[in-house]
Amino acid sequence: MLRYFPRWRKSRLPGASSLRDRQPWISFAAIDLLKHLVKPTDRVFEYGGGGSTLFWCDRAAEVVTVEHDPAWFAALQQEMVKGAKAKWTGMHHPAEPGNGASLDPSDPSHFASSDEPSEGRQFRKYVEAILAYPDAHFDIILIDGRARTSCLAVSVPKLKPGGLLILDNAERAHYTARNGHALGSLTPVLQGIGPVPYGPDFSETRIYRKHA
Repeated sequence: MLRYFPRWRKSRLPGASSLRDRQPWISFAAIDLLKHLVKPTDRVFEYGGGGSTLFWCDRAAEVVTVEHDPAWFAALQQEMVKGAKAKWTGMHHPAEPGNGASLDPSDPSHFASSDEPSEGRQFRKYVEAILAYPDAHFDIILIDGRARTSCLAVSVPKLKPGGLLILDNAERAHYTARNGHALGSLTPVLQGIGPVPYGPDFSETRIYRKHA
C-alpha cells in the first residue's frame, strides 16, 4: 500500500482530477495492471466516462462511452482532441422515470441504481446501449457508472473470450449477489480492497477475464 502513497498524495492536491491526469478513477492496482494489458487493437466499452475515456483513447483502437450525466458528458466532449475523437463514440442516456413500482438495485432486470439521487428512476436505455453491438465485440468492458448490476448482466455476452471485464466498487455485494449466471463465465484476475486516487477511502476494482 505504501508504494501508492506518493501518487495518492499527488492526486489530492488542488486542481488534480482524473480528466487532467488521463486516468480512470479506479484502484491504483487496477490502473497499473491495465497499463500492461491494454493493446492498441482493443475495442473498449465503458459505462461512465471521464479520465478513463482518455486513458482508453491513449491506448486502444476504439472506445465507446455511455454517460448519464449531461454536464459530465459535455465536459468529456470538450476534452476530445482530433486524434481521440476519431476513435471515440459517446452516448448520453440520462435516467428515465420509474413505473411507480419499487426498484431493487440488486435485481438485474430492474435497471436501478443504488445511488441515492437515482432512487425511483431507472436506466434501461443506458444499460442497453451495448446491445447495439454484436456479441463478442469488445476486448474490454468497464462498469463504473449507474445500474451496475444490470450492466454486468448484459455485458458478458458482448465481451470476447479472453476479454477483460472491470467492475468498480465491487465490494458492494449487491452488484454480484444475483448475477451468478454472468459471473459463471468469468475468472477474477485482480480483486481486493486498495487505495484509490482523488479520495480518502479504499475500494475494490475487480478485474475478470472471460473464459476462452
